[in-house]
Formats: sequence, structure tokens, C-alpha cells
Amino acid sequence: MTPDTSSSRLRAARELRGFLRRSRRPAATPVGVLSAALDALHGVLPYDCAAFARWDPVARRHVTVASTGYPATALRFLDTRMHADPLFAEVRDTGGPLRVRDIPRARRHGEVFETVIDPLGFADGLTQCLFARDGRYLGMLNASTIDRRHPDDDVVALLDLLADDLAAALDPLPCAAPATGALTDGCTDGLLVTSTGPAEALSADARPELAAPGSPLRPLLDDLLAGRESPRALLVLLGADLLAVSLDGGVHGVVVLHRPTDAPFGLTLRELEVLDAVSRGRTNAETARTLRVSPRTVATHVEHVLAKTGRPNRSAAARLAARLGLLV
Repeated sequence: MTPDTSSSRLRAARELRGFLRRSRRPAATPVGVLSAALDALHGVLPYDCAAFARWDPVARRHVTVASTGYPATALRFLDTRMHADPLFAEVRDTGGPLRVRDIPRARRHGEVFETVIDPLGFADGLTQCLFARDGRYLGMLNASTIDRRHPDDDVVALLDLLADDLAAALDPLPCAAPATGALTDGCTDGLLVTSTGPAEALSADARPELAAPGSPLRPLLDDLLAGRESPRALLVLLGADLLAVSLDGGVHGVVVLHRPTDAPFGLTLRELEVLDAVSRGRTNAETARTLRVSPRTVATHVEHVLAKTGRPNRSAAARLAARLGLLV
């Protein structure tokens, strides 16, 4: 590669990075940003076909966000089958771009070669997995070339430098909060809630019903989205599951992280329901009607709650419920 070519690619990479950083605004649409990024990327990486695909953690497949050149059959494979290819696991593990030429000849086989590379006559190309700074896998860039001279080593180095900014364009979060690193711990799940559409799952076992109308969490989410302050650490009883919930964000979007947790003080789920009723100032009779039990049963539950938590009276129990952020 000549010095002129090298400097022009570096300039194109800087311009692309600047564009991506300016586009990290809530009003910017990922499809528009990534389509423009593909056009700009041509100045860095000479390609014949390219596509950005975002990982859907619930459906466990990729979804093409922007593409150029690839036929529908190739995009369908990239979306629905690419992640099952053993070579894809290597790309994810290494973290950097993997070119076709970097794969030993003896291993250049399998569905990706049979479905995409060989039938379309590609001589080279690369796959780059993209990760958020907190470790979440977000999706991938695929680029294919008919000219076997591309992508060269300089292109690989430039793509490595652009990786964080390309990943940020795929990230559904307006900005990744430090707490979202918990999504990779195997116990924590989450969703993104905005005022413009349904909650978006950030992990396979996210509970979008936390943000649904009628959820005890919904009024607090509406407060944050309206710019009002609200409790950020909560205990939410969702059906038969007790979840430790944390909220992070504001008017542009709220990240709801949740994980299963044990009830504090050894309380049963029914006792948590009674504690919540006490915190709302409900009488035993009112609580009995809601829970469809007798007032005497509610009174017994209240005694158990006070004994287990070491609170002297209902007022002290109500203050405890507020401190725990209990929502039922």
C-alpha cells in the first residue's frame, strides 16, 4: 500500500470515528447511522459486500441493521446461522477482526464457505465481533472482497481502533452505565425502557413485564423518563419471583437490571405482600380483601413480619419496607 493510500485510509478512519461519536445521541437512529457508517467505511476497507448485524439476546440470533451488496440468502445465513459456526466462536474469543486468509486452508470449510464465501466468489473478507465497554456482545461487522489483496494488515489495525465506536453505534443503550457490566455475570438480566416504544431486552431472560402497564415498577420508570427523581434500588415481587432491581438512566432511557434474590429477614412471599400492604397504610381488613384471606390470617402475618424483622410496630415496619424499596 502506498503512503498516499495509507494516509487517505487513516483520514477516512478519523472522519468515521468523528461521525460515530457525534451520532451517539438519543435522536439518532441506529439504522441511519450504521448505513452511513457503511458508506464511510469504504474509505477504510475496500469491500464488495458489507453488513452490520445486531445480536438479539432473546431470539439468540443476529438481525441485520444495515447492509450493502449481500444477497438475501447470504444475509439470512449471517443472521440465523453464523453464530453456530465453530469459526464464529473463535472470532468472539479473539475479539479482533478475523480474515479468511487468517484461517488455515485445511479449516476453510463449513456452512459459511458453502453458503456465502464460495458461491459468491469472495477471495477474502473479515468478521469483526463488536462488544460494549462493559463486556456485552452487541453484534458483528462482516465485509467480503473479490480482490484477494484486501483487507490488508493496515485495514485490520484501523478496524481494531474503530471497534469501540462501531460497537457504540450498535448498542441500544444511550450510554452504557458501569452497572451494565453485571449483564455478563450469568445472574443478572436487563432491559432498556424509553418513552418511545416497548421495552427492549438486553439479555436472554429479561423480564419486560417489569415495565408493562400495571407493573408496580411502571410509575417509577415514568418518573425517571419525565426527569423526576425516583428510588434506584428496589425489591420487586413479580408473580412468585422476588427480584433485586436497579434503575439507571433518565429522560433518554432507563436501564432496568434485575436478578433473583432471597427475601430479607427470612420473610415468605406472602409476608412480603403483607409488609407492602402495611407500608401503604392498609388495614388488616383491607389487606384481607386484596389477598382473599381472613383478617385474622393477616394479623398473624403482621405478627410474623414484626417478629422476623425485629420491628416494634407497623410504622417501623413501613419504614423498613421503604428502605428496602419493596414493590408488590
